[in-house]
Amino acid sequence: MTILRLTYRLILIAVCIFYGMAEMFFLFPVYSKQRKLRAIQLWSRRVLAACGMELSVYGTLPSQGVGSMIIANHISWLDIMAVNAAFPNRFVAKDDVAKWPLVGYLATQAQTVYVARNKGSSGNSDKLRTVTDALKNGDTVTLFPEGTSSEGRSILPFKTSFFQAAFEARTPLIPVLCRYPNPDGSSPNPAAAYYGDISLVQSIKMICSRRSSKVELHFLPPVLPEGDRRQCAQAVRTALERKQRALG
Repeated sequence: MTILRLTYRLILIAVCIFYGMAEMFFLFPVYSKQRKLRAIQLWSRRVLAACGMELSVYGTLPSQGVGSMIIANHISWLDIMAVNAAFPNRFVAKDDVAKWPLVGYLATQAQTVYVARNKGSSGNSDKLRTVTDALKNGDTVTLFPEGTSSEGRSILPFKTSFFQAAFEARTPLIPVLCRYPNPDGSSPNPAAAYYGDISLVQSIKMICSRRSSKVELHFLPPVLPEGDRRQCAQAVRTALERKQRALG
């Protein structure tokens, strides 16, 4: 049954990806901005369903058309799908994502802002301006400031450079806790985590082999860009840690 389930879900994921590519190539040029966001939302929901993932969203979502920066912890490649399924927006992601087969193409077409791995990369200052302009124009941008993914048991220290965009655009930061709980509702689901030496193919197989899985997004109260960016980043991280402890 596990092999049949895996094969079936891999076929569904492939259909979703090729459909998404076709829609972006042929229809996105004529879609309005709102129609593009809606298409990304529906596509993300289909990918989660194809993987056997059930999404639950808690808290108050931000308003469309009002600039804000979502700050989320990072566990899986599915995090982007989950956030887009709840509230479609632009992302800041490692430049590695652009090289992923098919997914990289889709991410690029969705106006993902890629960040170089090297901390001192001069190109990242241009990316910061891009994010700042997007926020000023009323876009919502999601940032994973841990800089890498984890197994989901703790919130890693934040890299704070892109928090500056929220300060310059004077937009609120919205903490979002991402969780992939086991059926007991508390301990994290190890099959969902994409970190360390796990390859993308291995991660997809682990997720799709399970009978069913859950992903939760907890939208917390906004944090205003006050003080300096490091203090603000710590306030957001503290809010996420507090929520994580409360959920077990």
